[in-house]
Amino acid sequence: MPKEDQNRQAFDQLIRERVKTFTRVEKAFYGSIVLTGIIVAVSIIYMQTNLLQVQSEMTTLKTQLDAKQLEYDEAKQANNELMRYNRLMEIAEEAGLTLNKESTGTPSD
Repeated sequence: MPKEDQNRQAFDQLIRERVKTFTRVEKAFYGSIVLTGIIVAVSIIYMQTNLLQVQSEMTTLKTQLDAKQLEYDEAKQANNELMRYNRLMEIAEEAGLTLNKESTGTPSD
């Protein structure tokens, strides 16, 4: 165990000596690499967060669009039901009127 500690201390000492011998240009270069790595990592996290937010908003909008489309289809179906020629004929007869097929604009059943 003591031999491992000595090896570790020697290795740590070697690294400290090597770091001390870095020139200012080398230190600036390595520092800029580290800084660039940190900026890239933060940017990636930020962009991923924005992407997830946009995807969530798109899902919400698609759900709303589907609901509105269903509502529109149901209203269109109800309109078609109300505009059936037979129904219009019944309403006209109840009111004591006659219904002319050409004036309704609806095809006969």
